[in-house]
Amino acid sequence: RSDGYHELVTLFHRISLYDQIVLVKTKDPSFHLSTAHPKLKRASDNLIYKAHEALKKIAKWPGGVKVQLIKEIPIAAGLGGGSSNAAHFLVGMNQLFRLGLSRTKLTKMGAKLGADVPFFLYEVNQAIGLGKGDKISPLSCKDKHWFVIVIPPFELSTRMVYQRLGALSLTRISRDATITSEFLRKKQNKELFLKNDLFLTACAIRPALKQIDLLFDRLGVTQRLMSGSGPAMFSIHKSKRDAERIASLLQKYRPGAKVF
Repeated sequence: RSDGYHELVTLFHRISLYDQIVLVKTKDPSFHLSTAHPKLKRASDNLIYKAHEALKKIAKWPGGVKVQLIKEIPIAAGLGGGSSNAAHFLVGMNQLFRLGLSRTKLTKMGAKLGADVPFFLYEVNQAIGLGKGDKISPLSCKDKHWFVIVIPPFELSTRMVYQRLGALSLTRISRDATITSEFLRKKQNKELFLKNDLFLTACAIRPALKQIDLLFDRLGVTQRLMSGSGPAMFSIHKSKRDAERIASLLQKYRPGAKVF
């Protein structure tokens, strides 16, 4: 696209892995962000800081705010951790200071911070994202599944993955959007429709990623995929027992990875 983003058809789904953000009003009209995460020491690099700067341009509130961020979601893993932090900071500020900002206004602001931020401003468990991922269409999710998430001991730059991807035709994207939407509506297949056009590109940058995919294969797990631009990979299971069994085996064969 002319703005440097790619056209996407992406499925967002909330899981039970989450960070915690604590907001406290202060009389001093300043912003203070603290976190124990070693890679987030510089506040100006954090999306919460950028969300605060953006919010200051459209709203006023008395005093300042102290923010404590307790990270559980691995960073730069393709799990939307930074985006969810920015979104929930905006929601928290809106409630704490009674700013009265509509979701439309927050979503517009969020889209400028990151393509994934708008999804987290919707109180839904699942949605399709179109455009650059910021045009959100909520989808119901009635089935219960268990996810196993594997985060390799390396990061992947989203920008680099997209730069290496090359151009995708709009015809193909339009067709994929139709197939995905129809599948999710009808759910005739027993297996879920899993596809990520970024996977091969991510593997070209980090060949070790393919080894995790092959390990899933060896363990007999067919329902697996890379999350976002990676490197996190996940598998989907119908029972907690099966998910725990696979998680245990993955941790055994990949002791350097984080498994949830």
